[in-house]
Amino acid sequence: MTDLDPSAGGRPVIVYGTRGSDLALTQTRHVAETVAAATGAGYRLEIIRTRGDAIVDRPLPEVGGKGLFTAELEQALREGRIDVAVHSLKDLPVEDPDGLTLGAVPPRAPVHDVLVYDPRHADPEGGTLPIGDGLRVGTSSPRRARAIQSLRKDLAIADVRGNVPTRADKVRRGDYAAVVLAAAGLGRLALDLAGLARAELPTDRFVPAPGQGALGVQCRRDDRRVLDLLAAIHDPVTARCVTAERSVLARLEGGCSTPLGALCEPLAGGFRLRVGLYNQHGAPAHRVLFEQTGTDPDALAAAAVERLAPLAAEPLRGRSVCLVRPGGSDVELAAWLAVAGAAVDAVALTEALPITPDARSLEAALGCDTFLVTSARSVDRLFEEAALAGVDLRERRFFAVGPRTAHALADRGAAASVPAVPGGGAELAAHVLAQLGDAGPQRFAFPRATDVQPALAERLTAAGHAIVHLPLYRIEPLHGVEWPGAAADAIVWTSPSSVAAGTALGDVPTARAHVAIGATTAAALERHGLRPVHTAPTPVPAAVLATVAGALGDPANPSPTR
Repeated sequence: MTDLDPSAGGRPVIVYGTRGSDLALTQTRHVAETVAAATGAGYRLEIIRTRGDAIVDRPLPEVGGKGLFTAELEQALREGRIDVAVHSLKDLPVEDPDGLTLGAVPPRAPVHDVLVYDPRHADPEGGTLPIGDGLRVGTSSPRRARAIQSLRKDLAIADVRGNVPTRADKVRRGDYAAVVLAAAGLGRLALDLAGLARAELPTDRFVPAPGQGALGVQCRRDDRRVLDLLAAIHDPVTARCVTAERSVLARLEGGCSTPLGALCEPLAGGFRLRVGLYNQHGAPAHRVLFEQTGTDPDALAAAAVERLAPLAAEPLRGRSVCLVRPGGSDVELAAWLAVAGAAVDAVALTEALPITPDARSLEAALGCDTFLVTSARSVDRLFEEAALAGVDLRERRFFAVGPRTAHALADRGAAASVPAVPGGGAELAAHVLAQLGDAGPQRFAFPRATDVQPALAERLTAAGHAIVHLPLYRIEPLHGVEWPGAAADAIVWTSPSSVAAGTALGDVPTARAHVAIGATTAAALERHGLRPVHTAPTPVPAAVLATVAGALGDPANPSPTR
């Protein structure tokens, strides 16, 4: 329905539909004026009230989530009453509605979240969230709520509705100690925060909503004239990034109530995609994080979906899982089980205690060019001892038993080669031998615990290679630990030492299934008569999750699966 403006020599006038909020009007005027500056097209605005504007007394996920602020604008587009609708892209459903399309995605505003708070509640000891204990924080976003809870269990999360200025005023009135808002909205409104304080929230802890900070300029798919005009403000890089983020959300079948963040950012020579997925139910809040760089955002999105897909349908919802682990370890595995829907009780029965290495063994190990590493704890201890000796190991060659150990090396600035199908020592030995080919006898440093499964060293020694053993810590049972009172659907055992420590406590809680990580852990369970035993072939969280889900079977069928 593009009008013509007779006062301007018949130039086109684009009719923009907009909600009546300050932010919606500001965003729409910005787009209209940018298009006008680039093309000479005039504009007029038509305010359209949406269902989301009318319902202000209920949380958004309860009343429909995405689409609440867009459906009426989209209907006006189809009926030809408007030519263009400007949306905050994070509020727009991922799939294009019938007959409509995104005509442009302008350059993106800042993507991060902001804590807006009453300075009377300031407390620098709060860290990322610099407010005092036990305060009330407002947000209507499950993602933001879970991110807050993962950092500060003491804060009370409360739903908050209203536009951006209204939410800020609710902090001024004392209804909330703080609210979490998007930096983009605050910036576009140039909102006066007089009397309030703000803290910028880092995107590694608060991964933004897919499309946050970007605008989606929607029009009819067959309106060639408007599409040509909107092309003048389209930013291809922003479009590639937000398309990847929204693809992750769509392919994981996420919606407004899914606590998922996704951020794709351009880097020198490529892109980085970060995805954070939280558990939807229960406490505490857990997060599984995907982060990867590459040259193709679509390929990064596909990799994220492949990694996180096992969690999407919450295959363990309603299940209870007891995770038996060394103190302070397997945090990632606990997060995977929780995000998959389980109520997780992580029980630390053992602890890793550092030991002082023999000086000659340490010197010999640090003189090696190649290292075999089978745990993140070994990585930490190795680099601690190397730092004390003034030795930089970052350029040495590392073979890691699995991705978690490789990530620990990456955190230290070192790269590692990992088996395509991670397992235990035998799989790592096979991978090392395949990588070496005909290179001849090698000398490997093996930082490890005092007690270690022999397969890795035995297989490499049998192939003619030399192993420099470097014990750096020992596993000891914790004293005064008790089993949880309630029975669990499944108990996950992470190592033979966890089995020894758990059975030493006395009667093991009743469970429908015992899940062992690795064959040696399974054998230890069998020796102690704990059955049925289901063996996860590798310590990779997805493999453990699949084994637990397979062991428990259909939630409607309580009989255990052998």
